Amino acid sequence: LTEPASFAKLRIWAKENGGFIHPALRFMPTADGSKVVAMDNIPPHSPVLSCPFSLAITPETSSAALNTWLQRTAKAEDSLIWEQSTQNWTERMFICSYIVTHWLARDSGLLESAPELRHFPYLETLPPFRLLSNSLTFCDAEMELLKGTNLYGATIDRRNELLEQCQRCQSVFKRYIPNLADGFTFERYQTAAIYISSRSFPSILLSPNPSLAPTASSPSHPILLPLLDSLNHERSTPVTWMVDGMANAGSPISRPASGVPSGELAVSIVVGSEIQAESEVLNNYGPKPNSELILGYGFALPVNPDDTVILQLGGSPTKWEITRKGRIGTADALDGIFQEAFGRLLIAWKVDMKEELGPEWDGNHEDEEFEVDMVYMRKDAALMLLEASRSRLEGLLGAKEKLDSLSAEPSPTSSVRAEVLRMLSYYVEGNSYNGLGHSLDGSIAF
Repeated sequence: LTEPASFAKLRIWAKENGGFIHPALRFMPTADGSKVVAMDNIPPHSPVLSCPFSLAITPETSSAALNTWLQRTAKAEDSLIWEQSTQNWTERMFICSYIVTHWLARDSGLLESAPELRHFPYLETLPPFRLLSNSLTFCDAEMELLKGTNLYGATIDRRNELLEQCQRCQSVFKRYIPNLADGFTFERYQTAAIYISSRSFPSILLSPNPSLAPTASSPSHPILLPLLDSLNHERSTPVTWMVDGMANAGSPISRPASGVPSGELAVSIVVGSEIQAESEVLNNYGPKPNSELILGYGFALPVNPDDTVILQLGGSPTKWEITRKGRIGTADALDGIFQEAFGRLLIAWKVDMKEELGPEWDGNHEDEEFEVDMVYMRKDAALMLLEASRSRLEGLLGAKEKLDSLSAEPSPTSSVRAEVLRMLSYYVEGNSYNGLGHSLDGSIAF
């Protein structure tokens, strides 16, 4: 099979920079991007892709490259200006600006003379904004379908956050290169941000002894690892992310003949089972609810056991993430929101008792009347929880009605994309009775 020209260039670029692509792999175009297919059987425990540390896109490498390019392009000499201008930038802002700068340099004919902008062959294989389908790309009609769900507010919040970041980046670029800064658009910044949310790996992988659990001394942030991010997601796929021939579990795995200079570390993806010829090679992003998949990645799973819904008591800043089993991690989220409601009622009860018994009351009340009050307060707390759930469920059912209506009578003039309609149906179904209702069923006892 013939690969697209952009992927042929990617192979050359990867080889020149120490990357590794298993010889059986082929990059194939799809309607929304690409996939990786095995042309021959690949044995289990085989490394299929490797990215040397030096090829990773990190905030640090992005900042250094931007400083070099902007200083030269603007003919500025004081690098302190860059450091002062970007001292409050986030990790995402550095990486997004680095990506956008590749497009600015290409548009202005300056890419060939910018060796510090070294990831253009990689970026050319990524889907453009028009092919991205996460909720940040939704048109007005598609956003309308989200109303009543947690994802509606989350999408608006993320857009506003990215817009504020983009404007801060634009102001720096306008100071350095006012003649080119118009090309630093919000659409381009969003595109780069979507690449990060949908393709990134944790920075703690860039260590001789990596761990997927960040600590206070070793915090983690998203980075891009070219080649490794070309595999699509399958929740049950057995894969290992390894560094320099050593699996995370500590068992040695032979290092691929990648061309990485001796002594340089690399991150590799190792398949855990045999890959059959003509089948897609997949990665495992870990357990993620459909809300996160739609907001960050642009797809959803039809039956996702990791689906969650957010519950929030009226007037409370605390949000509780409820899974299908009513739990999130090791904390019982349903019990947490119940205790919040009960605590609110207990405070009000103590205020009433203080007013009734006077300032001499010390807060202790252990008689039978107190026990009766506690029973009623627990019932009221449960009702508050049910009210929060009912409100959320009504919003979800309203969204479901709109989706069902549009699915039953599709309009040829509708601006709602078929793939968006499909993944929103998965999301709403998982968050309605099958998700939220199932979580609450039998979870509240008086």
